[in-house]
Amino acid sequence: MKGVGKVAMVGPGAVGGYYGSRLALAGQEIHFLFRSSYHDILREGLWLVHHEEKRRKEKVESLHAHCHAHEIGPCDWVVVASKTTANQDLAEIIAPLIGNETRLLTLQNGMGNVENLADCFGAERTILAGLCFTCINRTSPHIIESLLPGYVQFGQFNQHINQDASDMIQAFETAGVKIRVAEFLDEALWRKLCWNIPFNGLSIVAGGITTDQILTDPQLRKRARDLMIEVQFGAKAFGIDIETSFLNRQFELTEPMGAYKPSSLIDFLAGKPVEVDSIWGEALFRGRSKGVQMPELENLYTQLKNSTVASDLPLKDISI
Repeated sequence: MKGVGKVAMVGPGAVGGYYGSRLALAGQEIHFLFRSSYHDILREGLWLVHHEEKRRKEKVESLHAHCHAHEIGPCDWVVVASKTTANQDLAEIIAPLIGNETRLLTLQNGMGNVENLADCFGAERTILAGLCFTCINRTSPHIIESLLPGYVQFGQFNQHINQDASDMIQAFETAGVKIRVAEFLDEALWRKLCWNIPFNGLSIVAGGITTDQILTDPQLRKRARDLMIEVQFGAKAFGIDIETSFLNRQFELTEPMGAYKPSSLIDFLAGKPVEVDSIWGEALFRGRSKGVQMPELENLYTQLKNSTVASDLPLKDISI
């Protein structure tokens, strides 16, 4: 197996913990930057539960666990899986991990994350994004449950996949993760929002409900469809065609999830910040910047901003 060098995993919650564990179990040198869960991890270890394999449990052996970035030091790769609500503090948090040749991978939700990393650490670096089409929950500080493994779609910031990025993608594949590669990152981002915008958002504003309840309620199902169509039009304004069959597929994929709680709903129910600006606000801002009318998304964004612990930022100016 080809190693990708020393890797820091920042924000090892559900997504970061799962993929970091898969890479570590495959033999990659992964240094996990735990914060609030650090002592739980030291005491209990880090465990994966694979529902698709009859709830098989797997412990990450020889775990490199840290609670301060300076304990890890400069890395070949830094993988950012923290919530986007922490993006304004990200540069300070991960600065000790960054060297002159450090490459970056974001596994975060929404839009604007690769641009944030480029602004913080320079656009000349290899900056890769991985869009995680999956169902993963962290059910306790040391247990991560994979309900539906799905796949990760990779795209590189401002260019096609280079050799360094290809090596990291290969590391994921070798670790047993299904992968896809996007020729254009923005297309992949818009496509993922076709699911995230309606299902994450409606699960919150409809009263803290699971995805199956959205599907079975005619009004909520229609609203989800209308939101997807607005995302489709927003993408089209940037030259990205999302076929209607792809929208239909989002409903088909959600059916077998059952009573699934999207990640934003889990944050909301726990009283944690919700990634309102990166998922809903940025898509709305970009669409409106091209003159696209997005009334359903604007309404949902405003509802979320007013009802969640979103961020210290005001409502994004969408009056372009």
